[in-house]
Amino acid sequence: MDRIKTTILTALVIAIICVPTASAQATASTLTVVSGNGQMPCPTCGQKTFRSYYPLAVKVTDANGKPIANKVVSWQVTFSVGATAFVDPTSTTDASGIAIANFFQGSQPGSGPSTFLQSTVVATVDNLFATFYVTQALTDNSQGGAQLVFSRVDSPTNGDIGKSIGSGPAGTTAPVPIKVHIDARGTPIPNVSVRLLNDDPATLPSATCMTQPGADPGSVLTDANGDATCNAVFGPIPGKGALSILVGGLDPLNYAYPTASIPLTSAVAYDQFAGILFTVTPVTAALVKVSSGNNQTLNPGTSSSPLVAQVTDSTGAVGVGNAGVTWSVSPSAGATLSQTSTTTNSSGLTQTTLVLGPGATGQYSVKAALTANPSVFTTFTLNTNVQISSMTKVSGDAQSAPANQAFASPLVVQVNGNNAQPLAGVAVSFSISGPGSLSSNTATTDGNGRAQVTAKAGATAGAVSVVATVGNISQTFSLTVVPPGPAVTTGSFINAAGKNSSLSPCSLATVVAGGLAPGLNGLVLNSNSFGPFATTLAGDTVAVNNVAAPILSAGSINGAEQVTFQIPCDATVGSVPVTVSVSGGSATANITLTAAGPGIFETVMSDKVARAVALRPDGTYVSLENPARRGEQIRVLVTGLGPTTPPVATGALPVPGSDALVAGQVIVGVNNAGARVVTSRLSPNLIGVYEVAFVVPSDAPTGNNTVLSVAVNAPNDGGQTRFSNGSKLPIQ
Repeated sequence: MDRIKTTILTALVIAIICVPTASAQATASTLTVVSGNGQMPCPTCGQKTFRSYYPLAVKVTDANGKPIANKVVSWQVTFSVGATAFVDPTSTTDASGIAIANFFQGSQPGSGPSTFLQSTVVATVDNLFATFYVTQALTDNSQGGAQLVFSRVDSPTNGDIGKSIGSGPAGTTAPVPIKVHIDARGTPIPNVSVRLLNDDPATLPSATCMTQPGADPGSVLTDANGDATCNAVFGPIPGKGALSILVGGLDPLNYAYPTASIPLTSAVAYDQFAGILFTVTPVTAALVKVSSGNNQTLNPGTSSSPLVAQVTDSTGAVGVGNAGVTWSVSPSAGATLSQTSTTTNSSGLTQTTLVLGPGATGQYSVKAALTANPSVFTTFTLNTNVQISSMTKVSGDAQSAPANQAFASPLVVQVNGNNAQPLAGVAVSFSISGPGSLSSNTATTDGNGRAQVTAKAGATAGAVSVVATVGNISQTFSLTVVPPGPAVTTGSFINAAGKNSSLSPCSLATVVAGGLAPGLNGLVLNSNSFGPFATTLAGDTVAVNNVAAPILSAGSINGAEQVTFQIPCDATVGSVPVTVSVSGGSATANITLTAAGPGIFETVMSDKVARAVALRPDGTYVSLENPARRGEQIRVLVTGLGPTTPPVATGALPVPGSDALVAGQVIVGVNNAGARVVTSRLSPNLIGVYEVAFVVPSDAPTGNNTVLSVAVNAPNDGGQTRFSNGSKLPIQ
């Protein structure tokens, strides 16, 4: 194996070490815009204070609406005009499910035909995406920095009751919409945000825009005509107020990441229009909700703690005082209420208590309804504490599951009382022995007396015993762990060079998951050193859309089990199934292929920092001791540049003596500026690897960590520019 192959393999190992081992992390169900969409700074505006970009933020939640921490979100500039735009390629969610990315685009002077720049940034996770629009307003240097972008308020006008949006109850929409127009000397500007700035909305009257889908919360975006319509929704505090309109800006109250590198202590905007008047009127009762006292367990013959309900307006945020509430209990046998008719206090709160008779059993529901409108109500649930007489298995026994996979059915028991009725609110303990784990060691019975947990198979095959216990009563579930298949998911597949989710036909990809390389420590390389890669290695096979993929390596590096393979060159763009088989066990996950997905191979240099794999004109590798020179033609090794002319088959090399040139336009960025690309071709001796030859700009900064990136506009890719991971290049 020649030295270039050795370097590529080293780069692949580094890529895998840098990727966390796959875990049972929740799959994202929603990916929503949180902040940064529609911002419009003006770096060259002397009269404006909003001159730099603020980070972009998204929130990742699971199917239950709970935030997912430590989830990797990918970011990509999919469209830009003017100076090259950059965004962090990946970021990780915090405990609140928030992930942020820094966006940058250099400033440039404007002119008559060039009045603004606009970029599109897409965040992706688990096949979900969120789109951001970022605009830069320009000025005309030929006219002394004259402003080119203008905005105006078309509604409300001074004729609207003194520039007012009118009045209405809290939670309702203002009668007069707020309309803003933005253009650049007659050219409409779309996708610029409009939002409202209030005094403290917790203590003073306020109003916010009804959120437009895809926009920051409480904001709207201009349309293709440069027009935005904000239907203001009144806040909970009644009274008269005044607000400002922010155009293309941000409000600290909605800034979701106070620890970001760019703090926001006061509102910023391209334009701000103050003095918009409004009035919030007192509200009427519309909702009843539980405040406290729900889900109590009582002994027969005792009284509950207070059952406290709150009556609110339609938003649920404003309590309504002096509202009548009627209480009832079901079933009525064995239980009474201390009060059946009450009135709310100034905060909208009111209460009663449930009194159980000595023969009370089972579950009771207490309803609190508006006296004036009984169809508006809430319900409290309370349970009686009856002696336990038996526990039976309902379902979940005698199951089998592959190693590291969940058993299909929950383990369910039913607890009955000495009255032969199911008992609610009983804590059941669960313990496990053998190769497996439980979702919880305790579970509480529901209204049908049933409690359940789920079980997951361990890493090894064998018998599993789960014992459910309440008091001195127990039931045993017998489960079996069968030999595993690999634990692959969509997130298991990454670009072999770029370590991100950019995958494309003919490129090298790596799958990282448990169960891929059982018993291996280190890499097993494909033995066909002087021919095509085999499609089976160390018992592993990979099939992309039922087509066997050539495998470069398989093994385990620092506990991360992984297989590196070439995606078949004739694979179709879009969602395709990938089946990974390990010694007979298999698993399938869908991946998304794009026409191109560039990734720069990296190698660790003498200072322990990973940098791009590149070669100087004399064939020596670029290193700290042998840096690239200004004006020198350098070759950088990448994968994922898309189709070539002529095309090359899966697992094959170009025809000897003939180049397979990249069919798309390849772009090289050095220190965030373009560099002249000489050639872009498939490597003549490395399967799935491309060589991009470019000239180091004569004005490139020197140093060990000059930023290097590669992008490509592949044919039949809808005009999208696909960006690589950011890397570094030593330059002298």
